[in-house]
Amino acid sequence: MPSSGQGDQFWIVYGLSAFGLSQNLGISREDAQAFIDAYFKRYHGVRAWLENTMEEARQHGRVKTLYGRIRPIPDINSKDFNLRNFAERIAVNSPIQGTAADIVKIAMIRIHRALQEKHLAAKILLQVHDELVLEVPEGR
Repeated sequence: MPSSGQGDQFWIVYGLSAFGLSQNLGISREDAQAFIDAYFKRYHGVRAWLENTMEEARQHGRVKTLYGRIRPIPDINSKDFNLRNFAERIAVNSPIQGTAADIVKIAMIRIHRALQEKHLAAKILLQVHDELVLEVPEGR
């Protein structure tokens, strides 16, 4: 089965359908569904996590990152298919992306403190997704 090498397996977590995967990879829907089924068979904990996350969102109208930050999901039980579908994608995405953001923020604080403690002239300039860009004097 062809693979795009672009992380299509990660889109499955966000609800990519067999049709969408077939379009992305240029394969039949049957092959795409087989790919999705094989993914969930291999990573069986992912399906359980997805189901638990959706259940939490539906029951409480919110999800949390691993560090406890809360994201309200007001449309999770909407009767409007489009609103509910979007809310479901947010419910799955937020704990993943939100936890990644929490980790980067913690790293920024720790790096900043370490630079100060060691009296280094380097400083954090910016954060881009999961990267930190630092300014460091030349020759150091």
